[in-house]
Amino acid sequence: MVILAVAGFFVFIRASHVDRKLLGNLVVHQTSIHGLKPRPKLASSIALSTSSFKIVKQSTKTDPDATGIYEIEWTSSTKADLDAGILLQLLPDPASAHKALIDSEKQFGTKPQLSGETVSAGTAFSVPGVPAAHADSYAMKASATGKSSGYAYTVVFQQGRAVATELVESSDTKRSVEGAASLAHAEDALLVRAGPGFSMLRTTTPVVASVVFIAIALMIAVGAFFVPEWALEAWARRRAHQEAKARERARSQFQARGRRAVRRHRAPAWRQPGRR
Repeated sequence: MVILAVAGFFVFIRASHVDRKLLGNLVVHQTSIHGLKPRPKLASSIALSTSSFKIVKQSTKTDPDATGIYEIEWTSSTKADLDAGILLQLLPDPASAHKALIDSEKQFGTKPQLSGETVSAGTAFSVPGVPAAHADSYAMKASATGKSSGYAYTVVFQQGRAVATELVESSDTKRSVEGAASLAHAEDALLVRAGPGFSMLRTTTPVVASVVFIAIALMIAVGAFFVPEWALEAWARRRAHQEAKARERARSQFQARGRRAVRRHRAPAWRQPGRR
């Protein structure tokens, strides 16, 4: 009964469900890029239906509990225009993630479409320490005036079954890749630590239901321990009582038959001495 109670607790009381907010544990929430606010402006999971990648749509059907998308964005803390963001895609396995990496490089490895900006062709730069990172910088000009308005930096890389895409926009007209590289290093280091064994399944244990279940299980377990012995003793007492009643009934019947036999063989009253 105890074994059944423990199994029943894990089956009926403890419940597991997918919580896509846990994807936030795979994304850095602080950046060392100077000029960004310490707290992100946006940090949330994205509906899988919004993805345009074939592999993501396929994984959504075959293994939705292991597929997710999360985005985070920081804005400038000064008057200068500065924005940074990371888009994280989690796939069921590294092979699927590699396919998503290829799609991401095709989409984000070209000139980004920025509102009000004309973007030049990209210039590749390296991110040492981040395996096979695809990184480019783009000079931006204001579409209205044609004047230089800064640089945009993109970094795409894979770590395990996760693909991270980074975009940094800066109004600084001097090309500097250090900020984008440092953000990529921080994100890659986090994925190395938290990626293996990561799961979006969250297990909850309701307190009231757990207390009620444990109380009932204890009562049943105690009953299972004592009731059989009590039942055997009660059955033995009932059987002994029935046997005693049967013996008493047999004795009474025997005595009754004896009295009847004595009466049948007794001499008539007129022949008994002293009755004359």
